[in-house]
Amino acid sequence: MKFFIERYSRHRTEENPLWLIVLSDIMTNLMLFFLILYVFSLRQDSESHSDFLNGFDKQKLEEAKEKKAEAVVRTFTEKDTAEALRAELEKAGLKDMAEVQLTDKLIRVNISAPILFRSGEAELDKETIRVLSVMGRLLQKLKDNDILIEGHTDSVPVKSGSYTTNWALSAARANSVVDYLASNFGIPQERLISAAYGEYRPVADNATREGRAKNRRIEILVTRRTVEHT
Repeated sequence: MKFFIERYSRHRTEENPLWLIVLSDIMTNLMLFFLILYVFSLRQDSESHSDFLNGFDKQKLEEAKEKKAEAVVRTFTEKDTAEALRAELEKAGLKDMAEVQLTDKLIRVNISAPILFRSGEAELDKETIRVLSVMGRLLQKLKDNDILIEGHTDSVPVKSGSYTTNWALSAARANSVVDYLASNFGIPQERLISAAYGEYRPVADNATREGRAKNRRIEILVTRRTVEHT
């Protein structure tokens, strides 16, 4: 009992003001509480709001920085690949028969089918391999992008050859391109997609000779991993 009285006597309390310690803890907690309220009052998409939340997790912040850096590098790689494809096709004398478009979501390469295949056929010849080799070397640089190969035809019914319908012909041509890119340039098959549309997705009028020529085509669509915002 004596020990208890001495421990909590008046002079001991004055020497060790426990109430002050408790008060300082409360004030510190209040300051943090109001700081959190202030941050959450900011716009959800503001930089301060994001920095505050990420500040509690340094590892998460570092990972976010690395992802941003990777996205920047990937964007430049995609743009460079599109420009290189355009330049190489023009150098090969295919400026009027092949087109490269770069959008926020895709790199689209449109190649007239007569450049790649004989009428009614889906086998790759020397000229086809020359064109696809240029594209394959450049597409190798895109390590994570999915590549969709689309086959298209005009609306004229197939009358000869190994295929009985335009759909079957367009499918065989798309598959030939997929097989070549996978076999010769090491592009993983899980990133290569083949699609056949036959005459059902025309880009021009099938009533004219010029329109039918535009509709007979192979389209190579590279999905971009980054989306640009303006």
